Amino acid sequence: MSHPSAFGPEDLATLTGYKQQADIERWCQRQGVRYFRGKAGIWTTLEAVNAALGLRPDRSEPPPQRLEF
Repeated sequence: MSHPSAFGPEDLATLTGYKQQADIERWCQRQGVRYFRGKAGIWTTLEAVNAALGLRPDRSEPPPQRLEF
């Protein structure tokens, strides 16, 4: 994914520990993470993951330039 706050299929696999798209999708559903289906698999955003965790963005801090797990 080209946007710094986008989590693509590979990022979600790293984050969840799952490799299969169906498993990653079920994880997102269980955690309450909103996601989208694309040609390469499901994807979401850092904001959607944070929202599922109950975190609110700090508007004074710019988004990360690179996602690190």
